Amino acid sequence: MADSKNEIPVENPETEKCHCPICLEKVRNPKYLPCYHTFCEPCIQTYISSTAAHKENETLKSIECPVCRRCIDAPRCDISDEEWASELPQNKLILTMSVDPEQDENKYCMFCKRLEKTVPANQWCKVCMEAICEDCKSLHRAAPSLQNHKILNLSNIKEVDSEIEIEESCMLHQGKILDVFCQHHRKLCCIVCLVKHHKLCKNVDTVEDMALEIDRDSIQKISLKYIGLEKNLEDMLSENKNRLDKLNARKQEICVTTEEKIQEIKTLLDNAHAKWLKQFEQNHADSIGNIEIAFDELKRFSTTVHEARTMLQSVLKFGSSKQLFITNYKLQNQISDHITRFKSLDIWNFSEDYKQHNSDFLSQISNAKEFEDVELSKVQKRAVEIISLSVPEVDDKDNILQRRKTMSQKNWMQVKFEKRSQISGFPERVYYGLFIHDTRVIFSLTSPPALKIYDISKPTGECVHTEKCQNTPYGLCHTGLSLNELYVSFENFINHYLIDITETITFTKLGTIQLKEPMLAISCGPTTAFAANKTKRMICSLDFCVNHSSAYVCPGSAAPFVSSSTISDRHCFIRGGVVIVVDGNNQEIFKSAWHENLRGLTFDLNDNILVCKHKTTKLKQFKHGKSESRDIDLEGITETYNVILHPAGEKILVLDFNEKCCVYQVS
Repeated sequence: MADSKNEIPVENPETEKCHCPICLEKVRNPKYLPCYHTFCEPCIQTYISSTAAHKENETLKSIECPVCRRCIDAPRCDISDEEWASELPQNKLILTMSVDPEQDENKYCMFCKRLEKTVPANQWCKVCMEAICEDCKSLHRAAPSLQNHKILNLSNIKEVDSEIEIEESCMLHQGKILDVFCQHHRKLCCIVCLVKHHKLCKNVDTVEDMALEIDRDSIQKISLKYIGLEKNLEDMLSENKNRLDKLNARKQEICVTTEEKIQEIKTLLDNAHAKWLKQFEQNHADSIGNIEIAFDELKRFSTTVHEARTMLQSVLKFGSSKQLFITNYKLQNQISDHITRFKSLDIWNFSEDYKQHNSDFLSQISNAKEFEDVELSKVQKRAVEIISLSVPEVDDKDNILQRRKTMSQKNWMQVKFEKRSQISGFPERVYYGLFIHDTRVIFSLTSPPALKIYDISKPTGECVHTEKCQNTPYGLCHTGLSLNELYVSFENFINHYLIDITETITFTKLGTIQLKEPMLAISCGPTTAFAANKTKRMICSLDFCVNHSSAYVCPGSAAPFVSSSTISDRHCFIRGGVVIVVDGNNQEIFKSAWHENLRGLTFDLNDNILVCKHKTTKLKQFKHGKSESRDIDLEGITETYNVILHPAGEKILVLDFNEKCCVYQVS
């Protein structure tokens, strides 16, 4: 029994062997792909034969990993499926951790067998990972290259299974061993990798030295977190299954009710009914399809986590410190890559229920000549955020949720703003900006249409990338917790981008949302989105379908300003010089008592509101739900025009009316 109710019991790795994700049996002749997922050689060969295909305009065949869907290219053009599977690296760690003297391959000396001799084996070489006889043991002592091999009696299986240490091969350079770790790039390297790619890196250590610093207790805690993560995934899979059942049941219920009413007026309604049913079936198929895709992705990720946890617990029990370091590093990166793929998928806004407001079909067919569509309600399930919280972070400073939680504990009515960077000389007035990295900000420019990225790591910010646009970009907002994943409004449609910020900056368009209403300013909260054009403001679902709309007057500027809270379902805007706060149902819940010349605004992490006082150097801050307020002077600003908060709350960006902006540290 666990010592604490919060402690998660650790399963015995001896009771849970590594299984092939394809056949679900104990893995045989384990082979692994570059993403580290391991399969039986016959299974992965069959998979390659059935799925390998050429990409468009490419000569190499490729497959997708059966678990994480990473694209894997064949090693060369002329390779057969059998050769490809055979040349995949063998997972020697799994082989070594499953040594069984009773297995046929371990009963006889493998050295002698290659010479077509059958000699019983009684020894085990931990480096060769093979059973040998007494004569071949003597050969090890005689051959200089074999003298350092550790040889044990095969009958003592506990010694054979202890202090496992495999020479891990480099995936890029055949025959080379991973024996160096580059601290700067966080990469395992062989000697060729080191010479080619890391010769200028100053912080490089041997794997043996890194292994000396390994903390088994901390890795044990990581293993425990994987158990918790598996439980979260099981709950989400169960929730998705229940949701499928609920939607199917509701669909059946509505269809039956509708059919009964239609029978009463069949002659007049047949054509309208057929049209309605086709649309309903299509919407239902789209809803179910999205949930099934998410279900499949979660199940695949569950397999990745299960494999990682099983492997880590086994190495904790049987592996050396060096092996523990290497295995933990590889598993952490495997899970991190899988989560990165999750973030690129636009599948997490689930259909929740159907609503049929009016079943008076006779009236509908008499007036509109068609049936009113069944309304679909959606809810955003923040699966990626839940998973991110459960996954042990390699570096906590990148955890936006944790950083936001820390900053939200401050009293924001007393925080100070210290100027850190200034950008001057915009080619035109800029209305919208966004943090996409701790040291990068992005702005939308209208003439010529472009998205510009600036480096703010120095006192004077400089432009590091310009992304030209065919249409004029307007409002910007994040799609979730990833700084580099955002929506950009182009008035009649919204593009979903993933921005890769490395040595070179690249934009990847993940999707496009066609809008039924023009939208200039946009923002996303936890459950609803907010948008506005010059005459209308809109409460939307997170895919920008309009749920509520109201008349709106743009406050004396060329662009509207709106903001959504990151911690509650609240949105704010300016109306007649007054700050207004509404909830996700468009119900007004706060109105400031002051009438001033106000412009851009944002919520802080206590749900207070920071708003720009036009033609002054000040920000005005309204306390959450109260009449209390304060004025904040800003160094470097001539006329405040719009204000943007970093998602973690650590910085703010203030745009100046006079074609410049400043970045401030919050303290």
